[in-house]
Amino acid sequence: MGLRMLLIFLFVVGIAGIFLFFLAGEKIPLTVTRILYMFSTSWLIAFIYLFISVILIDVFRLLNAAFHFIDKETIQLVFKNNPLTLVIVFGFVAMLLLYGNICYHNKKRITLEITTDKIEKPIRIVGISDLHIGYTISAKEVAKWVARINSEKPDMVIIGGDIIDNHLRAEMKKSAELVLKQIDAPLGVYSCTGNHDLMFAVREDIGFYKRSGITLLRDSTISLDEFVLIGRDDYTNKHRKTLQDIMKQSKPVGFTILLDHQPQYLDEAVNNEIDFQFSGHTHYGQIFPASLITNGIFELSHGYKQKGNTHFYVSSGIGIWGGKFRIGTRSEYLVLDLKPSK
Repeated sequence: MGLRMLLIFLFVVGIAGIFLFFLAGEKIPLTVTRILYMFSTSWLIAFIYLFISVILIDVFRLLNAAFHFIDKETIQLVFKNNPLTLVIVFGFVAMLLLYGNICYHNKKRITLEITTDKIEKPIRIVGISDLHIGYTISAKEVAKWVARINSEKPDMVIIGGDIIDNHLRAEMKKSAELVLKQIDAPLGVYSCTGNHDLMFAVREDIGFYKRSGITLLRDSTISLDEFVLIGRDDYTNKHRKTLQDIMKQSKPVGFTILLDHQPQYLDEAVNNEIDFQFSGHTHYGQIFPASLITNGIFELSHGYKQKGNTHFYVSSGIGIWGGKFRIGTRSEYLVLDLKPSK
């Protein structure tokens, strides 16, 4: 079977798996659904790199046809129905995916320090985003993240949305609640909604957040000593309030932290004199070259930036959507140390 025919076969099988998951995933046994979801989403990533490989081979053959740096017979021998070529291409993609899986599990600790005259004592905040708890990421895996978060001894934990990936069956929901409840932060755990949260957890069981020990901020604010936290509903909610209207609910006194899942309009935070905005959503594309696309879509698709007096951090996420691969990107959590300037 040639490389193209094998690619077509894998494409059909993968698409069938994705359709089966969305059509019947909630009706079949949990273990089967997990396997189906992992296979279909991992296949999607593998297919992308296999497709890129075919494109590169075709480009090479076109260049050779134009400049004749390798004779035609050798090209035919190497690329036409050659089992060794299939083994090399699929082996390369397999090794790339193995590398990506290792990168995914290697969580990066990102540090950021901001000095401000709006607080009188140092505060440590841990920021996480895009947990995507569900069929791919289990509560058992999240428990490792919680242990790492608690080891930082944070005063507060902020979550940039997408705690949930898809439907949470009863057994998954209960285990996720028990694990998230273990986050130890004296000033509390706060989250805004992400697009996945609005599709599933918020619509199906809003009580999930309270049982998990998380204060969900939906177009609302909360004052804590020297802080004001503002949480926006996800951008996919076309009826969400403007940031200006949200801030009218209470006059912010102290250091303002905005949780907004999608980093759509940074100037809105600057114009409303927000001190720090924490976002996620982009995953920084998860795999290269998708990161080039997110760079084109968002003004800031990953990392730190300061505009005016507003500090921004867009997290690539501690979790992931679909197959557990990070290629050219990283899984991370933010440790933000706020220091008084007085």
